[in-house]
Amino acid sequence: MTDAEPRSSAVSPPSVDWTRVRRVLLIRLRSIGDTVLMTPCLQALNDWQPDVEVSVVIEPLAAPILEGNPLVDHLFVTGKSLVSKSTLIGKLRTEKFDLAFNLHGGTTGMWLAAMCGAEHTFAYRGQRGSWLLTDRAPGPDVILERDCIHSVEQHLALLHWAGVPMPEQPRLALEIDPNAATSVREKLVAAGAAGAQLISSRFAIVAPGAAFESKRWNSRGFSSMIDHLSSRWRLESVIIAGPGQEQLARAVAESSISNPRVLSGLSLAELKAIIGIFGRIFIGNDSGPMHIAAALECPVVAVFGSSNPDVWRPWTASPYRVLGGERGTADNDTRSTIDKVSIDEVISAVDEVLETAATKTAS
Repeated sequence: MTDAEPRSSAVSPPSVDWTRVRRVLLIRLRSIGDTVLMTPCLQALNDWQPDVEVSVVIEPLAAPILEGNPLVDHLFVTGKSLVSKSTLIGKLRTEKFDLAFNLHGGTTGMWLAAMCGAEHTFAYRGQRGSWLLTDRAPGPDVILERDCIHSVEQHLALLHWAGVPMPEQPRLALEIDPNAATSVREKLVAAGAAGAQLISSRFAIVAPGAAFESKRWNSRGFSSMIDHLSSRWRLESVIIAGPGQEQLARAVAESSISNPRVLSGLSLAELKAIIGIFGRIFIGNDSGPMHIAAALECPVVAVFGSSNPDVWRPWTASPYRVLGGERGTADNDTRSTIDKVSIDEVISAVDEVLETAATKTAS
C-alpha cells in the first residue's frame, strides 16, 4: 500500500509511445493472494496491446498461480538469496524490456525494476525506494480520484497512469490444470467411500487456516458451521489444509459431528482444481485460497481479522459475504476483531450466500 497523498499532489503522467512498446515486465512478489489479485493487469494489457509480450517476476510459492496462463509470455521465479536475485537480473536485462512495473511496492521489487534495464520503470512515489525508478506515480487515490480503493484497482491504476485504459469490469483470471483435476479426483476417491461419492457432486470447501493468527477464526466456529451445512443444506464439507495447517484441520474435523473429510498435502494446482470444479461454497479466512475461490467464481463467505475488507475483500461477480475486518489496521494487530465474529453471524452469511447462489443459478 502507498502513503495517502493530497489530491493536489498529482503530477503529469509519463509520455509513453505504446506503438513502440514490445515487452512489458510486471513484478509482483509475496503471497498467493497478492498474485491472484494482479491478474486483471494481464487482461488489461492484452486488451490494450495484444501484441505486447508480458513477463512476470514472481516468488516460488505463488508461481503455480500463473503457470499455464495464456496471457503470460514469460514467467521468472526469483529465489531469496542475493545470488539468485543477481542471476535473475542478468536474465531480465537480456530481455530488453521497454517498461517495468513494480506492482509489489517493496524494496526488493524496486531493486529488480531499477536493475532490469527497462527504459521506463514505474512505482508509486509514496513507496520506499521508488526514487530508484524513472517514473513515480502519485497515489492510486490521486489517479482514480477517490479514497476507497481495492488492491486490484491499485495495481490497475499504476498501469493506467502509464497509459493503459482501466477495464470497465476487471476480472481475476486463473487456469485449472487438467492433470491437477485428475489428481484431485483420485485423492477424493482414496479418501474412502464417502470421498468417492463426492466426485459426482459439489460440496463446501472449508479453509480454517491463514497466514497470521490475527486472521484465523476459531476452530469451534468452523465445526459448528460445517454441522449447519450438513443439517440445513445436506451439504458435505471438505476441509483443506495447507503446509503446517494439518493439526488445525484435524481439530475442526474432530469437533464436528457430521464427519467432514480433510484433504492435506494439496499442491497449489490441485487447490485451484478442487475449488473450481467441486466448490459449491467456500468458507474461510482472509487468505490465498479465499482469493482463488473468488477468481474461480465460487461463492465465498470470508471472516476477516486484522486486514481491511475495503482493500482485500473477494473480488468476484459471485455471491459473497465478508464478516469482521478492520479499516486501516496492520496484518499483525491483535485478535480482538476476529474474535468478535459470532457463529450465528457466519451461519447467517452462509445461508444468505447459498440462497443467493441458488437463485442466481435458477435464473
